[in-house]
Amino acid sequence: MRRNPDTTTLPVVGSIEFDAVDLAIVHALDIDGRMPFARIAEVLGVSDATVVRRYRRMRASGAIRVVAIGDTRRTGQAAWVLRVRCVPDAVEAVAEGLGRRSDVAWVQLLSAGAEVMCVTRPRGPQARGDQLLRNIGRAAGVGELEAHCILRVVVGGPPGWRAQNIGLDADQVAALTRFAPVVDPDAPLPPWSDDDRALFAALSRDGRMSFADLARTCGTSESAVRRRLEVLRATGVLYFEVETDPEYLGYAMPAFLWMSVRPSALDAVAEAVAADARAVFAAVSTGRANFLVNVLCRDTADLYDFIAHTLGSVEGITNVETTPIVETFKREGPMPQPRRRR
Repeated sequence: MRRNPDTTTLPVVGSIEFDAVDLAIVHALDIDGRMPFARIAEVLGVSDATVVRRYRRMRASGAIRVVAIGDTRRTGQAAWVLRVRCVPDAVEAVAEGLGRRSDVAWVQLLSAGAEVMCVTRPRGPQARGDQLLRNIGRAAGVGELEAHCILRVVVGGPPGWRAQNIGLDADQVAALTRFAPVVDPDAPLPPWSDDDRALFAALSRDGRMSFADLARTCGTSESAVRRRLEVLRATGVLYFEVETDPEYLGYAMPAFLWMSVRPSALDAVAEAVAADARAVFAAVSTGRANFLVNVLCRDTADLYDFIAHTLGSVEGITNVETTPIVETFKREGPMPQPRRRR
């Protein structure tokens, strides 16, 4: 395998910058968040100590974090995307309050300045989340709540957010992918236990927690934790994702698009969006905007290209509302304390 050069850098975000080796490590962890550091080092052509040191530096600075995520498509839970219009003076308090909830993820401030979007994942199989939505709608500072129930995910979920060519070449990706867990989407779901909840809670804080630490946290043996995690991953109930600010990877223009699409055109639009690597999440939903897309673009020209050419090439889109993402309060894992500001 080629050795990744240690010279190219991306714009500084906060107090740290990523070079080519850092980017390759992030890309490797996007393939498998629990990939052994020794395997990553072998493929990159660097020492084990280099990978460990780089990862610890990035994680300690808050630049990256590996977290466990439950796949709602496998568990049958209802997922909702909420667009919350707030009283202007209350927008940060509303966002912080949403971020503290364990059943809410992806809390982001939109360009309008008084709008927050988030994703909810009500607990329990087939949960509709009515009470959760009512609680959010009644929260202080919330003026209007627009709720979209996800009907079909087009882009998103395992194996991560499709890190497009950020650090590894095709041979390196292939070398690492062959060691990643294979998911059987038709496998019967394992019964969910209190031990699983404890395991998931620990891994949602640190997806690379050692088996020894997981065993102590869950009050069981290392072998039991290892076997259970293998089952949860193999059945697709749980997967791992790398959280990082897109600016570290060169994407300075993240945006969320609220689209209205004719029913007859949904499949064609889904195919076009899924073929564009800038789309990191896309879903068909209920609501006035029935097709939702999250894109990571490098700049305004890149965003224009996605709208004009990827979306413009498909018939049946009747409206597109584009809202740049100004700030992310929380991603999938627990909200960082103290929260890092962009």
